[in-house]
Amino acid sequence: MSEPGLPTTADRRRRLLRIRGGQVLGLLYLIGPLSNLGDASDSTARKAAILAAFAAFVAVYLLVLPPIRRLECRGPRATYLALALLPATAGIVLVLGAPRSFVALFVYVVAAAGLLLPVRAALAVIGVTAAGVCAGLSAAGAGQSEVAAHTLTVLSVGVLLTAFGNHLRTIRELRAAREEIARLAVSEERLRISRDLHDLLGHTLMLVALKSELAAKLVESEPARVRAELEEVNRVSRQALAEVREAVQGYRRLAFADALEGARAALTAAGIASSVETADAELPAEVESVLAWAVREATTNVVRHSGARFCSIRVTAEDEIVSLQVDDDGEPPRNGRNGAGLAGIAERARRLHGTLDAGARPDGGFRLRLTVPLHA
Repeated sequence: MSEPGLPTTADRRRRLLRIRGGQVLGLLYLIGPLSNLGDASDSTARKAAILAAFAAFVAVYLLVLPPIRRLECRGPRATYLALALLPATAGIVLVLGAPRSFVALFVYVVAAAGLLLPVRAALAVIGVTAAGVCAGLSAAGAGQSEVAAHTLTVLSVGVLLTAFGNHLRTIRELRAAREEIARLAVSEERLRISRDLHDLLGHTLMLVALKSELAAKLVESEPARVRAELEEVNRVSRQALAEVREAVQGYRRLAFADALEGARAALTAAGIASSVETADAELPAEVESVLAWAVREATTNVVRHSGARFCSIRVTAEDEIVSLQVDDDGEPPRNGRNGAGLAGIAERARRLHGTLDAGARPDGGFRLRLTVPLHA
């Protein structure tokens, strides 16, 4: 099965049949020259040679317009070389003694050039071909009206097909751009879902694990506390399920107050003392969401990796800038590199023209600082 929106094999075959049908109708224009050849008094051998060269011209014309698959797979150079055979075979037909009406073959030469070549190259071929037709007919003793008719036909058909070919190339480029935009949109959506699920599940599963471990330790000494912890695990799990559904559907907006409450709960369950200072400022939804994700990711890293005993979370808002700073006294990453979670937060911040700085503190511990314009 083909992907939705992409042409099927049947569609391509129908398109090729339409093109071939148009070419056959166009070749009917050569009935006149062939009739002149039949009426000529040349020998049978000469007529056979002319017909053979004419058949070679038609074969090359059908070969290059449109390029057959084997030729197209070899790249533009192979197509251009095959295109160069058209004027060569047309010239051979005339050299063998065909009637002057066979100069019409050069109309097909400029038509193919206009459809296949870039505009400048096509116009150059048209100009050279028209000049050659004019000079050749004049040298053969044709009248001025005949010379003008054939020359103007070559020029007009060539220019018309060049404009049409340029239009077709523009359409193909627009289609390719549209398909590329669609692929980028799909990639961006996959990245968003991956980032949201990472940020959601990393924090929530850590909290569930901490609560479960705490309940296991208290199962004999404090049964009532165990019940409360298990109820909290149940609540967090259901909340995580709802958040995952929202993330997949693209509706996820994490509230900052909920993120702070979850951070306190996670730090307390891990036995880490905490201090939280918040700014009394109304935050736009997008800014609040980025701050909330940052608090979640920072808290998750403190609990899982740092071995800290104390963590402070501070939010300030001044001069149309809101800042989040999370400090702990634990161990920074040994390799000095931040993980995928912080990379996701940095990407969220960049979307709002904000910045994220995360690294070891000079006096020990780790610091995360997120700065976002209030009206991003």
